[in-house]
Amino acid sequence: MPRSHRLQPCRPRLLRFPRLPCSPGLLGLSLLLLLALGTAGAAEAAVVPELDAAVRVVRTTDGIPHVYASRDTDAIAALGYLHARDRLFQMDSLRRIFSGTYAELVGSAALGSDIQLRTLGLRRAAERTYAALSASDLAWIEAYAHGVNAYLQQAPLPPEYGALELSKASVPPWTVVDSLVIAKGLAFGLSFDLSDIDNTVSFMTFSLTGAAAGFDGAALFFEDVFRVDPLAAVASVPAAPGQAPLVQPTSLDAGSPAAARSAAQAAAQNLQSYLRPATLDLARSYLQEARENTVLRAAVEAREADRGSNWWMFSGEHTTTGTSMMANDPHLALDSPATFYEAHLLVFDPQRFRVLNASGISFPGVPALAQGCNMDICWGSTTNPMDVTDVYQEILVLDPTTGLPVATLFDGQPEPLVLIPQVYRANTPGNGVGDDVAPVPVGPAEGGITFVVPRRNNGPIVNFDFTDPANAVALSVQYTGWGATFEVEAFRRWLRAKNVDDFVDALQSFDVGSQNWSVIDRSGTIAYFTSAEMPLREDLQELNAPDGGIPPFLIRDGSHQFNHEWLRAGDSDPRRALPYQILPFDEMPQSVNPAIGFLISGNNDPVGTTFDNNPLNQLRPGGGLYYLNAGYASLRAGRIQQMVDEALATGPVSLEDLQRMQADNQLLDAQLLTPFILDAFDNASAAGAPAALAALAADAEVAEAVSRLEAWDFTTPTGITEGYDPGDDATALTAPGADEVAHSVAATLYSTWRGQAVRRVVDDTLAAVGLDSVGPGSRQALMVLGHLLLEFDDNQGVGASGIPFFPPTAAAPTPENARDLAILESLRSALDLLASDDFAPAFGGSTDQDDYRWGYLHRIVFDNDLGSPFSMPSGGGLQDLAPGLPGVARAGGFQTVDASAHSARADGVNEFMFGSGPARRFVGTFTGGGLDAWETIPGGASALPGSPFQSNLLMLWLTNSYRPLVLRPQAVQQDRLDQMVLRPAP
Repeated sequence: MPRSHRLQPCRPRLLRFPRLPCSPGLLGLSLLLLLALGTAGAAEAAVVPELDAAVRVVRTTDGIPHVYASRDTDAIAALGYLHARDRLFQMDSLRRIFSGTYAELVGSAALGSDIQLRTLGLRRAAERTYAALSASDLAWIEAYAHGVNAYLQQAPLPPEYGALELSKASVPPWTVVDSLVIAKGLAFGLSFDLSDIDNTVSFMTFSLTGAAAGFDGAALFFEDVFRVDPLAAVASVPAAPGQAPLVQPTSLDAGSPAAARSAAQAAAQNLQSYLRPATLDLARSYLQEARENTVLRAAVEAREADRGSNWWMFSGEHTTTGTSMMANDPHLALDSPATFYEAHLLVFDPQRFRVLNASGISFPGVPALAQGCNMDICWGSTTNPMDVTDVYQEILVLDPTTGLPVATLFDGQPEPLVLIPQVYRANTPGNGVGDDVAPVPVGPAEGGITFVVPRRNNGPIVNFDFTDPANAVALSVQYTGWGATFEVEAFRRWLRAKNVDDFVDALQSFDVGSQNWSVIDRSGTIAYFTSAEMPLREDLQELNAPDGGIPPFLIRDGSHQFNHEWLRAGDSDPRRALPYQILPFDEMPQSVNPAIGFLISGNNDPVGTTFDNNPLNQLRPGGGLYYLNAGYASLRAGRIQQMVDEALATGPVSLEDLQRMQADNQLLDAQLLTPFILDAFDNASAAGAPAALAALAADAEVAEAVSRLEAWDFTTPTGITEGYDPGDDATALTAPGADEVAHSVAATLYSTWRGQAVRRVVDDTLAAVGLDSVGPGSRQALMVLGHLLLEFDDNQGVGASGIPFFPPTAAAPTPENARDLAILESLRSALDLLASDDFAPAFGGSTDQDDYRWGYLHRIVFDNDLGSPFSMPSGGGLQDLAPGLPGVARAGGFQTVDASAHSARADGVNEFMFGSGPARRFVGTFTGGGLDAWETIPGGASALPGSPFQSNLLMLWLTNSYRPLVLRPQAVQQDRLDQMVLRPAP
């Protein structure tokens, strides 16, 4: 008998669940018994006509459904039914948003978003995927759609539809393409990047302004303001002793400042050689329009987008169990209902040799577990922001009769465009007329016609100017997600993966939406792999590209004059979705069982290509440039590395240690920058200090604030009874202790100082040279401030551009004096703000620093587009903190590991709030007794106001508490709340 099918007795688990034979055959018999057994009372029943056999759904007291089926497709049909039961409006909203039909649901306010997304064409991409699905994947997604439609046909609509005056007549049946478009849309949100447009506008403005004013604008952009080297340089792939790095520096640049300036100047000259003035105007107008669109804002500000997540893993040599351990918390919007839906699928198919037993989180609308565990592996992920989007300047050819674009010029020849007519419709809620969904006229140039460039992977033109036929130009977008991709296959196969090798084999189908995947298995392996296809660009495979080319994060030439194309594939590899050459899988960042015994990912640079502030000076092993992206998150991974080092120094790591690490709310930027505040105060207090500095040192309120910062441990507790802090009892909140209050006040002081310092040092400097309209975003601005302070001894605060960020004045005659004055005046400004009328809802105008508790500022509302009672608060049993202070108070802050970031420039009473963070917290390990795993999500299974499962799990999330992730059927039965049976048609 094969080893995997032998009877293996289970060892006792840490959770002390009853023993159950581990043989798949006996476990399968147990599942069949559970299916056949009656219940203490009559189970709820429903019909899903397309089922092959009955499916039993057990709901445990936490509201989580556990699905028992005898076919994989029946289990996924049941998941569709459950998604619809608990999250129908969320699912319907998502399919309409990504399809460009959201106005048909919520009204004409969504028309602008519909036009943009219809233009981009996620629905078209989903239809291409549908046409290319394998029979197995098609059957899988069809089964899910059957489950959704069974619920839709039999049950009343949730209350959101009544508020919008819509009936079932306006809710179309669920289709395979609906699930695919949501999957496409979710990947799109984590990978689509229009920052090329923003970068180009800023870069050209810097360059042209510098040329007119006599400073090096290109150097100001690349080396001073939009630099890419992180404040905390942590790579995910560790370099083992004697092991060659994945990539190697080229001889072109070697990171020298002179070479970098030369490359920046060359880029400016080359870009100006083809970028037409009309194109730059198009870019500016598109930016303005896109920033008013919630979907596109993140894409054009991708440098700022908090596409976050954390994971870290330890091998058994470092753990209390002697087995591998993993922690993972993906960061997404913290809305109501929660982004994720927890589910447990158990299938014993007599025709298969292996039980499917997997639990984890799913996206409502998509038939998959995005992260989870089965009996042999656990998998998690963080976003890997690979550059898979390019924006091109296209030269248009117009139809002389209609005046509309019909082709683009490539190599001097016209290539036809594809023209797609669009019809838009909008609901009219609030007028008392049901199902009042009517067409809305949209002109051809305003979105009524979509223009597609086939060469751009069937990518669209997003903006154009053809008022002058002789100078007609456009911006087109090439993106790896416009074609057929097969991520659902990967998710489907992971449910039955037996080990890391199975996981990696299925990973080859994950084509778009790049992730850093973490995997542990029963053998003790820890592994990291990067997914998705990374296109190879012509010019980057020529080694002189950095000296004579254009970085891929700027608008590229679509006429082929400069070889900016993605390289066409010369073969038809069935494992590759793109018709272009891609970075080979073995050149992607990855690591299996590294010698150091741990792995870290916090959206940081996985292999260190940006650590010298140049992402384009690394060689591929086989030649050409190794390019992944132009910027990564810089702080969370640094703090994780600190905690990993601390944990390894004190002994073996436990699951409880991983939970404490996930709850960490220390500010790493405060660790780095607070010493400069203390030093500035010491310098101002010294004999002979300039009068302006001495006056600040003599200011009692400044002195008190400095003393509080000196005693601070960089944590961010709320400091108030109503606040939610790690370890609190959410049902009986208690008053904070003295230390918690002290650290809370210090967090307020520093966080307010940060915004004032960024504005004074970065924003005011750029405004003085006319660049305030194209300055960096929040996170980038903090990086500028951090580098200026941390590297002050080397450059005295003078940028590579020659611009001083701490210019000496009569009041501060040296660069050191100017730096200290800026730091302390920013602290004085912060104190003035906290005592101002704007902050009165929080602090009542008080100048008593004991009143400045962080919880009054750092708050969250779990938003729903329809507002109360669907948002929390006031839904879900939660209340706003106080009049003028919406939301609930929670620990955390800017770029903390327990993510809860706000703008670095925050200077208003409601500007320190946050709206994204851990959409799931998970820790887990395999032991001799099986899986020991714990998780929580910010919400419950149900989206229905008043449901006991609307916010029951949110209380755990707010206090960093966990519940067990259960795979054992007996444990499910012990915690059973109710059951239902889904039956096929008679």
